[in-house]
Amino acid sequence: MMPALWKYTFASVVGTSHTKTAAPCQDASACCVVNTTGGDPVLVAIAADGAGSASRAEVGSALACDLFISEMHALFESGGALEDLTRDLAVAWVAHFHNEVTYRAEAEGLRPRDFACTLLAAVIGAEMSVFLQIGDGAIVISESGEPDEYTWVFWPQKGEFANITTFATDEAASDHLEYSLVPHSIHEVALFTDGLERLALKFDTQEAHAPFFIPMFNPLRRASEGHAENLSTALESFLNSKQINDRTDDDKTLILATRRVVLDTANDAGLLHVEQG
Repeated sequence: MMPALWKYTFASVVGTSHTKTAAPCQDASACCVVNTTGGDPVLVAIAADGAGSASRAEVGSALACDLFISEMHALFESGGALEDLTRDLAVAWVAHFHNEVTYRAEAEGLRPRDFACTLLAAVIGAEMSVFLQIGDGAIVISESGEPDEYTWVFWPQKGEFANITTFATDEAASDHLEYSLVPHSIHEVALFTDGLERLALKFDTQEAHAPFFIPMFNPLRRASEGHAENLSTALESFLNSKQINDRTDDDKTLILATRRVVLDTANDAGLLHVEQG
């Protein structure tokens, strides 16, 4: 039996550290469903976190999201399949992104590093998924037989210091590109930038913090097919709440997508409470 159709919600919110300096939100995100020429729905989700030290980071992160969504539309609407999204194709996309960034940098008299951003992407079909990551943040999934159990795909990439990571604009970005093809069904996925890492991950045991995700996914399971815009509005308010801002002052992006139906209506408060990690 085919799984239910995708429901999704997403938001990117400026952090309080940027609000104090009137800086823009440097995170960007996008999520949609693209149909193959055979009519099969494929979820495409991407999040990018602009480097705080990069003067045009918000442009770089938005460009990464726009280019990736455009590339996936072109792939599937031209007859491509998920198995065509190989690591080599992902590396070629990174090169295309570099070219676009270099063009914009030269036009503005800047360096590509001024557009620096990380990258998290998920492309999920009926029985196969591809995940990509450069930098920090994380992708968390729940498989078909594991409701309310969540595992990460890649652990956040960190440098020698906690606030150092790899950026998709780096010359050696392809060397740090993490790629995973999962040959079975994924029913829920969350992508989030590093502003939410300490809430969504347990760093002492390197686990996903399920109590963060469960109250988020339950209302989404009740939503209609496609973009749950009312939940995106609620998610934006939640990410900008005192409860969250007391724990992180960074920009925050969260994408949630499910093709499950509601399993536990008793825990359907949703987007209102996060248990301490």
